[in-house]
Amino acid sequence: MPWRPRKNLIQHRLIILNYNLGNKILIIGPNGSGKTTFGRKLSQTLNLPFYELDFYSWQPDWKETDYSEFRNITEQITSQNRWIVDGNYARNQDITIPRADTIIWLDVPQLVSVYRTLKRSVIRAITKEPLWHNNSESFRRLFSKDSVMIFALYSYKRKKSRYEKFMRVKFKEKNWVRIRNKRDEREFWRFVHSSDCLKHPIE
Repeated sequence: MPWRPRKNLIQHRLIILNYNLGNKILIIGPNGSGKTTFGRKLSQTLNLPFYELDFYSWQPDWKETDYSEFRNITEQITSQNRWIVDGNYARNQDITIPRADTIIWLDVPQLVSVYRTLKRSVIRAITKEPLWHNNSESFRRLFSKDSVMIFALYSYKRKKSRYEKFMRVKFKEKNWVRIRNKRDEREFWRFVHSSDCLKHPIE
């Protein structure tokens, strides 16, 4: 008997009807939910190109990319036949969500989101780890009005409410995978690595 995911892993409807996540996968979730790590791992497993929208959203010295230019870049990426995109940008979700075959929502608790974001930012500020276009986080930026911590704290409920509406109403026809905890994540990777998934390769 083919392996099937648990019902609470796929909250909206079973998406594995063809044992295939599709060629176009969007990964969303709050700050600190692990979207980039998850996306890179899935990219390697499924042999799909991975695009991190943060890379295109920021320019050197933390300058934001022009709105129209950013949308054009997103259009170009998602017009391709094969991709995994990691990004929450609401101003581009009218492009990314309709074009995706599957939307994976890493719906971690708010406490986890805030803790991971703080931990990551502190480590980056200490190590001066280069990010997109050699930008780096600093303690000054961490406690400024542009702090990613403030954004993570106050945007969490807004994002969660938006994605609930997207999943249940606006984009209910889409394939949604909602991962809320480590158990769900293990179940998901078990499916991805199962013979049922891999014996139906993405074309």
